[in-house]
Amino acid sequence: MKPLRVIKNANDFEDEVIRRAFQYEKDILNGIIPAGKKIIKAIERSRKARLKYNYNEMALRDVAILFYLMYIPIKDRPTQFLPDPWQCWILLNLFAILKEDGTRLYNEALILVARKSGKTMFVAAITIAFLFKYRGMSGQLFGAATTQKQASQLVNYCKVILRNSPQLKNKIKYYRDELHFDDGYSLHVLSQLSEQQADKADGSNPSFVCYDEGHSFKNDNLKQVCLTGMGARNQPLFISITTAGFLTVGYPLYEQIQLADKVLDEKEIDERTFYAIYQLDSDEEAKNQDINTLIKANPGLGTAVSPERLNDMRDKALLLPTTWKQFLVKNANIFQSTIDEPFISLEDFEKCMKHEVKLEDYYGCKAWIGYDLSQSVDMTALTVLIEDKDTGELNVYVKHYFPSRKDKEGNELNKVVRANGVPLTPWIEAGYIEVHKTIIDLDKIYDDIIELCSNYDVQMIGYDPHNAQYISKKLEANYKLSVRHIPVAQSDLVMNQPTRLLEKLVISEKINLGVNPVLKYNNSNCRLRINQTSNLIRVIKDEQLNPIDSIISTIVALAVYDETKNSTLSIMLRDKDNKNNNDE
Repeated sequence: MKPLRVIKNANDFEDEVIRRAFQYEKDILNGIIPAGKKIIKAIERSRKARLKYNYNEMALRDVAILFYLMYIPIKDRPTQFLPDPWQCWILLNLFAILKEDGTRLYNEALILVARKSGKTMFVAAITIAFLFKYRGMSGQLFGAATTQKQASQLVNYCKVILRNSPQLKNKIKYYRDELHFDDGYSLHVLSQLSEQQADKADGSNPSFVCYDEGHSFKNDNLKQVCLTGMGARNQPLFISITTAGFLTVGYPLYEQIQLADKVLDEKEIDERTFYAIYQLDSDEEAKNQDINTLIKANPGLGTAVSPERLNDMRDKALLLPTTWKQFLVKNANIFQSTIDEPFISLEDFEKCMKHEVKLEDYYGCKAWIGYDLSQSVDMTALTVLIEDKDTGELNVYVKHYFPSRKDKEGNELNKVVRANGVPLTPWIEAGYIEVHKTIIDLDKIYDDIIELCSNYDVQMIGYDPHNAQYISKKLEANYKLSVRHIPVAQSDLVMNQPTRLLEKLVISEKINLGVNPVLKYNNSNCRLRINQTSNLIRVIKDEQLNPIDSIISTIVALAVYDETKNSTLSIMLRDKDNKNNNDE
């Protein structure tokens, strides 16, 4: 079938790409095209970058002419690849903003866009542009993903474009897993790379990497190997193009999105990374009957994405909670912890991360302590609730403890990673987790409790009785310690009231949870268990049995707080004793 050329003249094609890029910016800022807050901020950032550095129209034309030569399947016919306006705007940012030395400003890009937006075909075209123009000497290009099958997608899409593009296909040699381009000076290779093949990238010198579906990566090992290998390249590009996912706090993509928020808000500086976060601003917004609202996450709405089909998908998804979760993640690009709801939603939790809790600012204040001792080889947490003298607001300060890890030879590892793959090292280096040698040092935790009692007016100490015998007996034996120290059993009856209290304080924003990413991570792993008979509630771990220790220690601290205010625990325990006596 003869390819369909949309715009015959090359200069006209280049002009149209440029026109679309700038018109897209204007339409977003003027409200003609609905856009999420992050895209609006990204456009404002792009404009500032072009003033600070240099917008080079010829650089954009050089890329546009390659798209002019590319053909993709549209309605079963090879059709000239004229990028959508949002894609033209991305090309402008990636290729036409140059530093003083003439090299591209951005060497890394994160593009978050909903599924079926034509993202893989688009990034395949960018890959081909790199293969022909920006590869350097002996260019090494990778399509990277968590699995071999996913990694092969980029190579396969490139083959589709090249085989349908008459002026390009004879310049490339095709192999099952690779593409080769010989420019007469050196050989340039595009190959696939899965997470299990990280050693293949170790020692390589990538000029381009497409990191496909970054939401599925549990760690950044492969990415770091690739970025490190790019160090010797003059104009490399690491581009991550993905939808949102169910891996949130502590996982790489979610953490990078959090960084993107700070960069776009100008709270952090990262001049070498381009961010285009296509995302709805809230869960509720996804229910809006105006289908055009969904263009915030689906910039290809009306071209790559059918409005009618997307509308039908949304209406059907609303019928089932689990399906709705999937829709929010994949079509609205809003992260969700898992298919199951966490105990406290991330949105509500983050509203209560008001400010960092500095212990020295509250010396002498009333306080309540709760601790949850896990096995000696896992995470342990101690929470101190501090009451602000002036406002009465409760402030949460948590100490996390974790044992160091050793290799088979008995040497301590530099990086600490849980079995579920979440890297703890950045949190350790930032001081949010205290590492103990081999096993948890219970004497150190005891000393921390004594120090807290000397610095604050501690009203009561609560503890989960499981694994707590050593510290509890040591505290009871300390005749100088006048603070009451009581067990808080992990039963529905005992945990119900303080769990509801925590939820109430968070929803009403009457508690400061501090700026502690480990506490937030623990919350994301919490699930609510409701006793169908008694309607009592308590939190349990998610299906992956990820840690929830600091949420438990916080609930235990709230239990003794409530006890000093309302004698709630005493009443519950008396009721329990009466029930047991009646049963006898």
